[in-house]
Parts: sequence; C-alpha cells; structure tokens
Amino acid sequence: MNGAPLALVVDDVAANREFAERLLGGARFKVTAVGTGKAALQVCAGLSELTLALIDMKLPDMTGLELVAHLRERYTGSCLVVASMYDERSMIEKAFAAGCNIYLVKPHGFMELFQRLLKDGVNVLRNGPLLVIDQYGPRQFKPIEKPPAV
Repeated sequence: MNGAPLALVVDDVAANREFAERLLGGARFKVTAVGTGKAALQVCAGLSELTLALIDMKLPDMTGLELVAHLRERYTGSCLVVASMYDERSMIEKAFAAGCNIYLVKPHGFMELFQRLLKDGVNVLRNGPLLVIDQYGPRQFKPIEKPPAV
C-alpha cells in the first residue's frame, strides 16, 4: 500500500465523525468518514485494503455489530474499533464476537486510542490482545468462561 494507511470512520453524528476524522488524521491516517452503514459498505466496495475502522454502535440503517461482521469478513487483517456509549458487559462481548479488536467507550477512550496509535502503531493494536478502553483506561478483554455442561 502506498502512502498513508486507510481508516474509515462510521458515525451518524456529524460532530463525532469530524472529531474522529481529525483524531485519526493526526495519527497519520488517510481518513474517509461516513454517516451510515450503507455508505461505509459503498466506500469499502472500492477498497482492496482497510487498515482501521472506527464504527459507532448505533447507526440509522444497521447496527455497528452488523457492520463490524461485514468488515471482518472482507478485511481479515484490519483493526476494527467499536465506539459506543454502552459500557455493558453483554454489549462488549457481542462486539468482540462480531470481530472487533477494540471496544472504546465514548467519550473516554478516544485520546487513549490516539496515543496508542502514535506510540505503538496500528499493527500492535491489530495483533495484540482484545482491548476495552473506558474511563478507567485500557484493559485486556477476557471472555467469561462458561462451566462445562454436566
């Protein structure tokens, strides 16, 4: 890939989209920002590679989880970040099950994500442990192990 790595921001709120676009641009990404899942899929139809996607959980035409699943299937090596105001264990588990690498709780996690992109690079985030970034900082996601059926 020539030039800056590609990032996609998907958020239906223009102010959030613009903030994330500036943030990722500051981390040296070439950023495309859209407001719907359908627009994201249209953008991706022309991309053979996508380095990073920052996806809002609630979109007007599909859930962020549906979009993550689509993107994970198409771009197996991408770093997928779900951004949400929902700080609930069940939602976090669903996001990781759909294929995200990082679950970011709005608004707390954005600066931590930015700092990690600058310090470690996207490859470390993409290939490292699954992360939750919330008001307490980053932590490794550990799924709850279910006891074996008797």
